[in-house]
Amino acid sequence: MTARRKRPSRPGKNAAHKPAQTAETAPVDSTSKSEQPKTVPKPDATAHGARAKKTTDAPIMPPRSSWKNRLARTGNHVGRFVLHSAVPEVLLVASLVIAHYLPNSDFSYPSEVLLPTVLFGVLAAAAFYIYRLVLSTSLAAHAAALPLAYGFYAYSYAYPTLHKWADQLVARHFHTPFGSALAVVLFWAVAFGLGGFLLQHIVRLSDSLRQLPLLKIAVFAVCFIFAVQVGKMGQRMWTIRHQLGYHLKSQQLPQDKTRAAVSAKPNVYYLVFDRYASATTLDKDYDYDNSPMTDFLASKGFVTRDDPYANYPFTTQSITSTLAMDYHTDLDKLFRNDAAGFQTAFPFRAIFNDPPLAEALKSNGYNYNQVSSWWDFTRNVPAANDEPSESFRLRAFGKTFWLTDLQRDMVNKSFLSPLLLKGLTMGKYTVVKYDRDYNPRQNFEAQLSALEAIAADSKTQAKPQFTFAHILSPHDPYIFNSTGGDPDYSGDRTDEGADETVKYTNQLTYVNTRFQQLISDMRAKDPNAVIVIQADEGPYPKQFRGTLTPTHYYDPINLPLQQMQQKFGIMASYYMPGVDMQTVTQQANSSVNVFRFVLDNYLGYELPQLPDCQFSAGNKFYMYNFQLVTGTLQGTEEPAACKAYQ
Repeated sequence: MTARRKRPSRPGKNAAHKPAQTAETAPVDSTSKSEQPKTVPKPDATAHGARAKKTTDAPIMPPRSSWKNRLARTGNHVGRFVLHSAVPEVLLVASLVIAHYLPNSDFSYPSEVLLPTVLFGVLAAAAFYIYRLVLSTSLAAHAAALPLAYGFYAYSYAYPTLHKWADQLVARHFHTPFGSALAVVLFWAVAFGLGGFLLQHIVRLSDSLRQLPLLKIAVFAVCFIFAVQVGKMGQRMWTIRHQLGYHLKSQQLPQDKTRAAVSAKPNVYYLVFDRYASATTLDKDYDYDNSPMTDFLASKGFVTRDDPYANYPFTTQSITSTLAMDYHTDLDKLFRNDAAGFQTAFPFRAIFNDPPLAEALKSNGYNYNQVSSWWDFTRNVPAANDEPSESFRLRAFGKTFWLTDLQRDMVNKSFLSPLLLKGLTMGKYTVVKYDRDYNPRQNFEAQLSALEAIAADSKTQAKPQFTFAHILSPHDPYIFNSTGGDPDYSGDRTDEGADETVKYTNQLTYVNTRFQQLISDMRAKDPNAVIVIQADEGPYPKQFRGTLTPTHYYDPINLPLQQMQQKFGIMASYYMPGVDMQTVTQQANSSVNVFRFVLDNYLGYELPQLPDCQFSAGNKFYMYNFQLVTGTLQGTEEPAACKAYQ
């Protein structure tokens, strides 16, 4: 039988064929069937109009506190993001970096905190997201990642007990620093991960703990610590803002260029052997005869000054005075009372970065070579054209960064050191690599090699060369015995293993040997070069030991006379080709004058000679409180000519 299609009922037909109403289509009736609807009287039109008018005339109010609501919503979003992301780990490592920076803010720029914060932050963030994936909850992930982030930063001294266990269980099976460090950190990671898991389990089992906002408390604590550190850094930057912003004004030095064009411009070498004592100091305080060295220099045509004193007692003050060819009178006026109690060396660093001597030589066509030391101020110099021995290089994704002392110190004490030294490469492309991590011995060799190479290239050079080398020896650490081998005593400036005078003279003996080889090589390969050998300061007396504080810092004015003379007494010897030795002796009579003499005699400048003056000042905390001590050192009245420079 063929089924007939059922058609919908038509309106107006039998009600039995009407479709049943459903709950969704039935009209809503709030009255029961027994109740009859009541007739509602029509509202009075007048009254209705009045009400309508009243409603229309009422002011339209904006949404209540709409900007506050938006701000609250934004705050909630940010808060949730911070709670459930790696932000607390990044803030923790940033706080640690800033804490390291603050006591070093007299020599380190504020911007130096950025690179280590990024490096440690990447590691810490990676750790958090791995834990978050494994442990599922943010509380457990933060509980594990925060202590591990601290371990990344403080690898060399963090968690000594865990470090010992890791060494015994796993690290001893690895024979490279990278393998050992990786094993230790993986051990820590597992231990902290288990700790986070146990915390999560305990919280789930405890009603009272579940009621506590543990995650918010922990994250707030980290954020609070970070805010405090940022506040301290901001306050410090405000205090030292004038010293941070200092720049030595460029001066147009008087020059007769017709005289400069008469002869070829000689290469100029400025060699600073740090803390190389004067012959008198070596004889009186170290019982050391340095005449073989001075006799050698004389045989090579050098003029060695008799008992010279540095103009200033410390490296930052002394070398910058020589490079500026002037005394620091303006710095005294500007900064004597600025940030007193914790002054910075940034004005001196500004001179290192762009020295007037280099500016004058470059304006005469010279190429500026900075033979870098391991010390910040004379390692990375922006004004230099070439820096052949620059060290502490970090390469990452095609970029090159030269680590500062602050950054290097943090990296070398962290898990980053073995990680970055191992590096990561993809074929010939270096993803990340830390190299040229020279120790003082390696840096010494790199500097001498660079100087020999510069001298060897002198015959084919396109431009005259100005080469500045700050060689931190016989300065401590005492890394050489008298024959150049490793000493069997501590290299520190103490009497541990041997009296410091023995350590110093042993190192000086070897330095003299290499010094003579270098000078012979330079004179043979670059015979017409000007060579200035001049120490920046004398060796530290034993009174200059101990932790530096605002009430205990080094200022030679507080020393007995013999030790003050030791601190100011330096080696100074000059080779000035084509100039009468007696003229050199008379006019190159002070560290501040030696390059005035060079510019006058070889490039046609007309710079007056300055009086030979000595000023004492602190090496920390009070760097610009210069006090005239020339007469004290010489046993005479203070020279009237020097008082104008105080």
